[in-house]
Amino acid sequence: MAKISKLPGHMCYFYQKGRCLYEEFLNPGYNTAWRCKVLGGLEDEYDKLLRQAEAFKLSAEVVTDLWNRRITEHRASSGGCQKDALKGEDTYPLCSNGHDDICLLELPECEGVCKKFKPIKIISDTE
Repeated sequence: MAKISKLPGHMCYFYQKGRCLYEEFLNPGYNTAWRCKVLGGLEDEYDKLLRQAEAFKLSAEVVTDLWNRRITEHRASSGGCQKDALKGEDTYPLCSNGHDDICLLELPECEGVCKKFKPIKIISDTE
């Protein structure tokens, strides 16, 4: 007897690079484990810099210089997320596995056409 497998979900509204975004659409940002760690780290660094700038009454030029240095340091320590996985290009801090502020690699894999399947509306030339 042949094994029957589900169809790929690539025509589903919730499908993105082999991952299922259904849960993220239900509760955007709820699952913090799915957030991009590189962008999260940059947000934390920026918030820290703003608190320090306010506390020490730093000028805009000094803050800009500090931010550029921190970006360089953060970039050096952020591991394999610096290169675009598809193109091999430096797109820091953006990534081909990113969707808004979440990392697609953290989402569950798409199991194929399922009960949550919602077709993508295709606009034809005749409309």
